[in-house]
Amino acid sequence: MATQFGRKLACELIFSHFGESVQKVCESLVYRGQLSLPEIARYTGMNITQLRNCLLVLIQHNCAQAFKVEHEGVGSAPQRVSTSYIALTDNILHRLRFPKFLVLVKEDVGDEAEALIEGLLEHGRLTLEQLIQRAAARGGKAVGEVATAVKDCFGKLLSNHYVERCPAPEPSLRPKIAVEPPKKTPPANGAIGEEQRVMSAAAPTDAERFQVPVSLINMGGTDMEMGDTTPIGQKRKREALQMDTKTAAAVDEKEVLWRVNYEEFIRRLRHQVCVAFVRSRIDSVAGTVLEGMLDATRMLETSAKQHSSVPVSSDTIMNSVRNLPLGQGMTVERLRVGLQQLASDSAGYVSRAGERAGLAEGNQYIVSIHILYLGFRALAQVEGIVLQRYGRECCRIFRLLALKGQLEQKQIGERAMVPKDVRELLYQLLKDHYVQVQEIAKTTEHVASKSIHLWRVNMRAVLHQVLDDMYHAASNLSQRLAHELEKEQEVNDTKSIQEHVKRISRITTVLEASLLKLDDAILLFHDF
Repeated sequence: MATQFGRKLACELIFSHFGESVQKVCESLVYRGQLSLPEIARYTGMNITQLRNCLLVLIQHNCAQAFKVEHEGVGSAPQRVSTSYIALTDNILHRLRFPKFLVLVKEDVGDEAEALIEGLLEHGRLTLEQLIQRAAARGGKAVGEVATAVKDCFGKLLSNHYVERCPAPEPSLRPKIAVEPPKKTPPANGAIGEEQRVMSAAAPTDAERFQVPVSLINMGGTDMEMGDTTPIGQKRKREALQMDTKTAAAVDEKEVLWRVNYEEFIRRLRHQVCVAFVRSRIDSVAGTVLEGMLDATRMLETSAKQHSSVPVSSDTIMNSVRNLPLGQGMTVERLRVGLQQLASDSAGYVSRAGERAGLAEGNQYIVSIHILYLGFRALAQVEGIVLQRYGRECCRIFRLLALKGQLEQKQIGERAMVPKDVRELLYQLLKDHYVQVQEIAKTTEHVASKSIHLWRVNMRAVLHQVLDDMYHAASNLSQRLAHELEKEQEVNDTKSIQEHVKRISRITTVLEASLLKLDDAILLFHDF
């Protein structure tokens, strides 16, 4: 769920990538929720033709979704169907991660795969035929020369779920039946649940999302040598079948639209962070074992934010680990040691299947992904922010409340070993919503001096606040970057001094690197 500054950053990204007109339309959808075409026209003041073009850009690049709403007729009036549009804020924010996606797919599949993903990221949605034509144009070759190689590479991307078929263009939704009066909430917050509802209706099934095109299934061709001995009737049936297959293959190549599967990229980035954390916290062996477990269960995850993996046997883990570069020489004993380290009481990153329910499931293990995230995100990352912003004393107070729950001011001062001005430190944290205080009255008069004040950390609220601060910082960086790029363009147009151009280029490089680095932290707090 995007925060206030997250929505602001999304609109700025649309402006930098597609211009002011598209940003106007996006801004209306992001801040007002689902809107029909006439409503968008009223809010933006744009004519219908220009508005349609802007919406097509947003839909083409997976930043918006159209859907139909069925309205029951009143009395004898017939049923009415209207088309509305909704912004996909998370998909817009994923545009920050395109460089990360390209690096990941290049390391995993290769340069040709990176070029295909780059084409899909650049154009939003393409058919297989368009991908082949793009590869041919880039290499200066004929389509026939590159078709086989592109299809083979595309098949690898599809089998690894890096690409998927596009959702339905306009799924139909029935209006929600309100059992009780809806609570008054900001339009953008109300749109979050509706966004998920629309995307669920538009999404194809998993079998359809990753269905292999017919032309890839029949890349080897058909057996033509049996033509001399096949009876006439069977030969005709076979020829008809071949014609149907060719027709289906042509339809798959020319009409089926494909796009990048953001969820799979986020999942793999999430797994990389988990493995890196375990390698730094425990050792390389435990990290390799965890990487093997996550690789073995990745395709069975139903969500990019899954709390735990499916059970996996020790034999499957061993086979998966030995397929990794760092695990090729792994012995059974070293694997057992790695699993014990991951499952120890101090770590708790892995558990035996059924262990929590008191059952015995054999040698099957589950990765507690959620515990991994709490280990490095909720405590380490937030504590680092509190330490940098408020100092050591406040950091000790925050850590104490995060671990111990509710405490009185006196208890905090004694346990955190802070000076007598603990009240002032607590109010600094309270001002920026890092801690909360609850007053418990001892008497019915609710006199402050006769009440107990309990201080605590609401980690969910803290994470939301930290995430919004990060979006704010990213928004500022994005605005400064756009300003510097504009200055660079002005200098180039007027052919000014080269030193000034180099200075602006150096500044923009630093800003781009800072924005990518900040996005690493945003990923931890929002997408992981």
